[in-house]
Amino acid sequence: MKFSLARQRAFDQTLRETDFVLVYQMGKVGSSSIEASLEHAEIPSWHIHTFDDNEEFQMYHNTADVACFFDWPVRTAYRLTLAHRRRILQKRDHLKIITLVRDPVATVVSRFFQDLHIQFISGKKNNAIHGDIDTTLKHLTDAFENQMRLDYFTDWFDRELKRQFGVDVLKHISDPSQTHWHIEQNGCDVLLMKCEAINQSADVLAAFLEHPGFTLESSNEGSNKWYSALYQRFKETYSFERLFHLYDAPLYRAVYSEEEIARFKSKWGQ
Repeated sequence: MKFSLARQRAFDQTLRETDFVLVYQMGKVGSSSIEASLEHAEIPSWHIHTFDDNEEFQMYHNTADVACFFDWPVRTAYRLTLAHRRRILQKRDHLKIITLVRDPVATVVSRFFQDLHIQFISGKKNNAIHGDIDTTLKHLTDAFENQMRLDYFTDWFDRELKRQFGVDVLKHISDPSQTHWHIEQNGCDVLLMKCEAINQSADVLAAFLEHPGFTLESSNEGSNKWYSALYQRFKETYSFERLFHLYDAPLYRAVYSEEEIARFKSKWGQ
């Protein structure tokens, strides 16, 4: 316990550092390379998706299955820690935040497959994953369509940045052809970036961080996931047009141009 408290106090001090940066975005939008780069540059930072809870509880309807992977006392302590750290950050006179957005279909699909273990809980109960790959795929397709809360993705900026720090991102975006936006509001200095342009954004990050020597590092995330074969079959068989309504959400209409949305739809169209 003494070690844990000491570590907490040390991290509290990190949150108060003058050059501290909060990497704050929804999951699966390409922040890993930024996180690795900040660490390499020895810039104090913290990477977080939400200040309310483990984000899986916000992302899925089947929260009873989600809860199987989180010990209640640990989850409670984590929520208290999040609230404590949020209060420290909200009391800062100035806070730098890096956030990202990504093609919503790519975001939703990537996140679902990262969390396949959650959907296997009910699959085991009804033997869906004990048969062949087609039976497993049918079960996962049903979970994909019925268990994901798509408003988690479309409303993230209002629920997080606006509610927690008073930054209304959509009010500051007028040109969707841009690759990034620099937003200043309510004591926050926010850099919003498109994931699709992140590899060409080292100079933008360096200027925002006021760190001329900043370079973008690879996060070294493995691409050969254990679910690769299942993911490939899903992409080959699922009708992604069912998700195209996401492109009409105010967030994605604001940050992506008609041409970009058309390219996304072409990529996911059958």
